[in-house]
Amino acid sequence: MGDNQKVLWLTGGTRGIGRALAEAFLASGWAVASCWHRDVASALETSGAFASHGTRWRLSRCDMRSPSEVEQWAGELHGVWGAPHCVIHNAGSTRDAALAHLAEADWDATMEVHAGGARLLSAAAIPLFLENGGGQLVFMSSVVATTGNAGQAAYVSAKAAVVGLMRSLAHEYGPRRVRCNVVMPGFHRTRLAADLTPEAEKAILSRHLLPETTDLDETASFFLWLAATRTVSGQVFNLDSRPAGWL
Repeated sequence: MGDNQKVLWLTGGTRGIGRALAEAFLASGWAVASCWHRDVASALETSGAFASHGTRWRLSRCDMRSPSEVEQWAGELHGVWGAPHCVIHNAGSTRDAALAHLAEADWDATMEVHAGGARLLSAAAIPLFLENGGGQLVFMSSVVATTGNAGQAAYVSAKAAVVGLMRSLAHEYGPRRVRCNVVMPGFHRTRLAADLTPEAEKAILSRHLLPETTDLDETASFFLWLAATRTVSGQVFNLDSRPAGWL
């Protein structure tokens, strides 16, 4: 990569919001490295769709719950492209159930992907940011982290945890020009929402103050703006019209 080439690391970039982010950053001239874990079909389709971007696009398999895999992925990217300028943790999963019926393994897996993955990714990226004079770290959360949601104790807890982690990192590394922020991207009809019943989706939409929800283009544009900022850190951005419980 040339000296002026901006580099993005993006977890979970093969479908939904993650794919929209990868496409937008590539279209804006960034080099984008993403990873996938279980969905082989989406990985193959996205890899083929973005092949025209040549060496500015890399896609690897990486389990964000695994310290060794995250360390290896980050090391490979650093060896090829040098330090990243922006790192976005978008990978996630939902394993919904009322707490009395929630298996311990499902609780652990949800926390490990969202909060644990954010920790591992931060530990890999921040030393490189420091060597490079700064960088932008962004965690994906959800407005339900501030309001709670019946049947989503694990997901809500994990998404709230990344807010606390972000704010701690913003304090710890802000003096060295590392910016840390959280984005709550709003309700999108992606695969994570595929299991919602029509009644559940209607209930979600009824909580919005506006008659429409955020689209992927608007969400991607916001991330591009945030990645370009130099004086924004320690913030939580809610990208839809549902009132948050706390920020």
